[in-house]
Amino acid sequence: MTTGSRNVLIAAVALVVAAALGYWAYGTQRKSETGKVGLALAQETARHLQEALSTEPGRASTDTMQAIGDYAAAAGRNLEAVKRLDGAGNQALVDALDDFLLTSREILGRQAASYKFRQQLLASTQALRDHMRTDNRTGAWVVEAVQGKERMEKDYRDYASAAEALDKLLESFPASVARLASRSRAARCRDSTRCMQSCRCLPASPSPRSPSAARATPASSPHRSSPPA
Repeated sequence: MTTGSRNVLIAAVALVVAAALGYWAYGTQRKSETGKVGLALAQETARHLQEALSTEPGRASTDTMQAIGDYAAAAGRNLEAVKRLDGAGNQALVDALDDFLLTSREILGRQAASYKFRQQLLASTQALRDHMRTDNRTGAWVVEAVQGKERMEKDYRDYASAAEALDKLLESFPASVARLASRSRAARCRDSTRCMQSCRCLPASPSPRSPSAARATPASSPHRSSPPA
């Protein structure tokens, strides 16, 4: 992953954090419990992703790899928690949260795996180089050289497979982020409208059987577009 691609993905993750904060900024009385809990879980995972994506592959220590593995496990727990949420009246947001957390868990897991296999590949490559420098051409030396080459090739296959899977997940990730940000905004607007209606800040929807309500209803403007689905 190039530095430019990493920066784009970090910015995309920041969008989830901002969307969650924007949702909470509307006040406790305007938030659904599903949105409040679900976006808190998404925000935690988004911050873990920001930290993981900021790590340079060549500088990933054993502690860093362990931390990313722990983040993947935490994302999995958050995903299970979202699956237990009541999606009644807000299923689109729950589905977007599910998609975001599932993709995030897989990204973190694949990233931890790719870092581990990269370290193994570097170690087996260096070990083979060191062995080749001895070059005593005995039978044992040849056997060890073959075994070292096989280890290096296996480590390369493991690393290439993990890196390819990670790249595919990262390609799909911006769409997952955009979906969640969009659904969180929609949920925020819905909750705000419900709150104002309950406080009589907005008139109740007129009954179609009421003549006075029909006369009070303005005609639709031909220039007004239909709201998005």
